[in-house]
Amino acid sequence: MQQPDIQQERHWWAEGDTPVHTDSQITYLVDGRTTLLTLCHHFLKARHYIYLADWGLTATMALVRGSDHRAGPDGSPEQEALLANLRAIGLSEEAIQFWTGNELTVQAVLGNAVQRGVEVKVLIWKGSPLFAHTDTEKSHQDLLAVGVDCLLDDSSFGILHHPVESLHQKFAVVDGTHAFVGGIDLLIENGGLFDRWDIPEHPFPTPLRVNDQGQTPHSWHDVHSIIEGPAAADVELNFRQRWNSVVHSHHLHEKLLISEHPVPPAIETQNVLQIARTIPQHTYHFDPNAIQGIAQLYANAFNNIQHFVYLENQYLWLRSYTGIDISLLGEDSPEMEKNLNLLRAALERGATMTIILPDHPNVGRAFSDAGLHRLRTQVSNAVEEGRLHAFTLASSASMNDGIHYRPIYVHAKVAIVDDLWSTVGSANLNNRGMRDDTEMNVATLDHTLAHGLRLMLQGEHLGLVEMQDMFALSRLLGRQKQTQAEQEQGAAALRTLITTLGDPLVAAHMMYERAWENLQRYKAHQPLIGHLLPYLTAEEAVAQGLQFHEDSGWIEKP
Repeated sequence: MQQPDIQQERHWWAEGDTPVHTDSQITYLVDGRTTLLTLCHHFLKARHYIYLADWGLTATMALVRGSDHRAGPDGSPEQEALLANLRAIGLSEEAIQFWTGNELTVQAVLGNAVQRGVEVKVLIWKGSPLFAHTDTEKSHQDLLAVGVDCLLDDSSFGILHHPVESLHQKFAVVDGTHAFVGGIDLLIENGGLFDRWDIPEHPFPTPLRVNDQGQTPHSWHDVHSIIEGPAAADVELNFRQRWNSVVHSHHLHEKLLISEHPVPPAIETQNVLQIARTIPQHTYHFDPNAIQGIAQLYANAFNNIQHFVYLENQYLWLRSYTGIDISLLGEDSPEMEKNLNLLRAALERGATMTIILPDHPNVGRAFSDAGLHRLRTQVSNAVEEGRLHAFTLASSASMNDGIHYRPIYVHAKVAIVDDLWSTVGSANLNNRGMRDDTEMNVATLDHTLAHGLRLMLQGEHLGLVEMQDMFALSRLLGRQKQTQAEQEQGAAALRTLITTLGDPLVAAHMMYERAWENLQRYKAHQPLIGHLLPYLTAEEAVAQGLQFHEDSGWIEKP
């Protein structure tokens, strides 16, 4: 596909909050295993400070599991290879000793940093108990017990706030030089139903994800990123503003306030990137007005679609959700009205749209159905011509009583336009991501990264790439330091994916064929190939002879 002039003729960026950077670089991290392993590496290498903010956090969650934690008995070739890799990425002998001798839980790893003299500060959203997904107070106390400065952020409370507003950002900053931004919290939800740690194969059952009840939580698909260079300072600025606002609002001691640190040095890079935020009005002292940088990013990017857009999101809502799961209630979100109109216009111009949604979102299934129905109705020719595809993800497993199926929870917030522009973050395609929750995304203008992210995601969903290949490929695309063997592994995976999925329209058609083939396999009680299934609205599921349940979708039989 011929690349247009992306620098001069089209506007991509948000205005009024954070700068656009040509001096920083980004690496995309697909799924929890890659993200949490990379976070743990950097937490153990931290020398000065760690700042961490999450929608939810479980202090006892293991960041590193299985052969990543221990590859074999002491002295075995497998274990020696693991230790050599930890040394190669810069862990000290003391950190390696800690790695091999301890469970690598959030509490243990952050407590180790405190013992080494690292300043560790954590913000956790203190939401309403009616909507709690974790024991926030327990995690707060668990972190305080190991010397972490932890504050519960209740800035979303009050009569001036959206009734279900949440502080939804998921990010970390290490020593000011590295920042992590994306969709992954360090969290296992109440009841152990949703554990953020998972691998591209999304197997079930697996001993690496068993909860206290001896059950395997639903598989979890997500995307995160690591940012290096001056753009990391924009993520740190956001933490400093939020943290200091909480300190002031609760009249805490001034010694808790965070001062500004020097901006990290520039990095020579091909990336153009920007950190963008959603901050609702009246939430924080540093800006009583609304910040809607993410809404600007999406509107600009959708307006720029020429050939295709690839989306993964937890939601696709036109109407604003206020806590009642009935799609006819509530007002239309002006930001999502604009987004859907821009997607419609792109489809009318002949573009192709692919979206992956969860079969069983925690709320708002009917809201997403309604948003998708609107697009399909307005641009019916795009449906007829095979240019508007909606998919969901599932895993299958052979057990004693036959084949079982479970939906994979799609929590990723990804957009890729024309293999040029991409974004990942915490913001969903709904009123909350665009206006009513506190969110953070990173957007990048870089063909190599956008193209590579699409290949990784489609390769995973089609079952074409394995866990270790994904990790090596991710680091290769992000221009991270690698051993020669890792570079060769990543390059081989990239060549295979380019050969198979390099043309985005061919890749979209492959996904369509695989999804509907898998639907027939599902009906015939056969194992799935990869993870793709068609996203079926309630009406479509019933028409296919499937049982549909508003709270659990159609894939998993009760």
